[in-house]
Amino acid sequence: MRHGWRGHHHAKDRDEEQVEPLSINDRRMLGWFARHLGPHWPTLLLGLISMLVATAAGLYAPQVLRRIFDDVIRDRNLQPLPTLGWLLIGAYFAQQAFSAMRMNVMHRLGQRFVLEVRLNAYRHLLKQSLSFFEARRTGDIMSRVSNDVNTVEDMVVHGVDTIITDSLTVIGTIAIILVMNWKLALIGMAPLPIFLAGVVIFARIIRPLYERIREELGDINSRLQESLEGIQVVKAFNREDYEYERFERDSTEYYQASVKGIWLWSTFFPAMGFMTTLGLIGVIYFGARMTTTGDASPGQIVAFLAYMQSFYNPIRSLVRVHNVFNRALASLARIFQLLDEEPAIQEKEDAIELGPLEGHVELENVTFRYQTGEIVLRGISVEAEPGETVAIVGRSGAGKTSLVNLIPRFYDPIEGRVLVDGYDVRDVKLDSLRRQIGIVLQDTFLFNDTVRENIRYGRLDATDEEIEEAARRAYATEFIDELENGFETLIGERGVKLSGGQKQRIAIARALLADPRILILDEATSLVDTQAEQLIQRALDELRHNRTTFVIAHRLSTVRDADKIIVIEGGEIVEEDSHEELMQRNGVYAEMYNRQFRLEDIWYGEESRPGGPPTS
Repeated sequence: MRHGWRGHHHAKDRDEEQVEPLSINDRRMLGWFARHLGPHWPTLLLGLISMLVATAAGLYAPQVLRRIFDDVIRDRNLQPLPTLGWLLIGAYFAQQAFSAMRMNVMHRLGQRFVLEVRLNAYRHLLKQSLSFFEARRTGDIMSRVSNDVNTVEDMVVHGVDTIITDSLTVIGTIAIILVMNWKLALIGMAPLPIFLAGVVIFARIIRPLYERIREELGDINSRLQESLEGIQVVKAFNREDYEYERFERDSTEYYQASVKGIWLWSTFFPAMGFMTTLGLIGVIYFGARMTTTGDASPGQIVAFLAYMQSFYNPIRSLVRVHNVFNRALASLARIFQLLDEEPAIQEKEDAIELGPLEGHVELENVTFRYQTGEIVLRGISVEAEPGETVAIVGRSGAGKTSLVNLIPRFYDPIEGRVLVDGYDVRDVKLDSLRRQIGIVLQDTFLFNDTVRENIRYGRLDATDEEIEEAARRAYATEFIDELENGFETLIGERGVKLSGGQKQRIAIARALLADPRILILDEATSLVDTQAEQLIQRALDELRHNRTTFVIAHRLSTVRDADKIIVIEGGEIVEEDSHEELMQRNGVYAEMYNRQFRLEDIWYGEESRPGGPPTS
């Protein structure tokens, strides 16, 4: 997997890395929201009713104030005051009560929406092919599913609610003030065109900046993730300062982009606030003149000022939400880029459900290359009968792992076919194929969980007794029993509390529990010492029993008993036969074996050499 080891980089580097431009139009975003919120229409309806009642109550209150000033204060008549007082209390109570209901309903809906988005994004990630993860940085993917979804959460939970409520308030206010006094209304709204023009200009400047900020944050997460994963290498080469400088560089770029956004935001909103204040001043100035000429009453001016507050405060709020909206658009662009990725490995609509396999595997004239790169396999034909063990050997980079990765259909060949029990793997359902294939890798991955749960991963419905039996057959119980809590011991991230040999035996127990018909062993003993290798080899012999097995081995002494040994050089098969026959040919395999024998003899001595003395 590529982790983004890039050294010095700039914005240009990120642009070159992009699969597609990070842009999204508002129409698509609204359509996306509609599709996700549509199923929740009853909740939306309740929220909308609450908004309408709260808005109506808020718009009614200034009318009561107008009557108090005109009918009570100006006319010095206290008779309607109690009624008007209760009406004012009722209006404000209804406004606050239904606002509380609105916030509760809409915020809960927003949280539900964000939950669904996060789960959909994660499910989509899990469906992606291996090539997707090989071409992307893990930290950036994590940033899209966590940070970007959180930014969308701010928009959905807080922004949508505010947009609808404030829009209703603005529309209602405009209608009322135009009816009350259209001249004062036009004076009060005079700054609005300048205000709206400023919003449009601000949006065009801020949106690309927020996209850059999201990318910088993705870089930070990627840098942090890879340095923590490789902390042993960092410390082994004394590169703490070097990694700090790289992280500081990414963090500084994020800081600079964020500061620019803060400067724009902190400059724009006070300027727009001043423009709206000019509208209020205009209403006060011309309203005072109108009261002296009888064209307006004091109560009307008081109500008008209240309405202007109801007009400009929501508009200012809408502009602030627009700021959140632009952040959300930048994050949505990154989420959409993720969701738009189609898995390279697609399952046919009429794919066949595989029953229990016999284990006959055949690769017919297979040619393969990765999405970007040269051909790594060319014209490969391999056949394994049920129960046979086929060993695949060759120098590093020969194409061994690429070959076995075609069997569970992690990748598709560009030419030829991969057949399992006569079925082309492209014609069958992936889950029915992969659940009958077990894989034990060189770099064993274990989860930060108990020993028991790591073994159970092979078959989730397994009983405790079945898990313990699998561990016994993998020769793992001897060290598990010595752990502090036995099978309930937490083994740490990636099994850090276990040795390499112990982790391999846990992986073998996991594969035994899965009971696959086809088994792939990819350098399963190359990273352990001699004593651990002997135990693992015994566990592998147990695992291989009565299964079709493909073995990739660095130590050739471990594959001498294979039914068939295939030698790959430069992506092509150069030799194929049993160990004895290949040794007699004195070809590539014999040369590799003898060279390795001489090296092992130097390191181990003949009797302690893995697999014992060589045969020819």
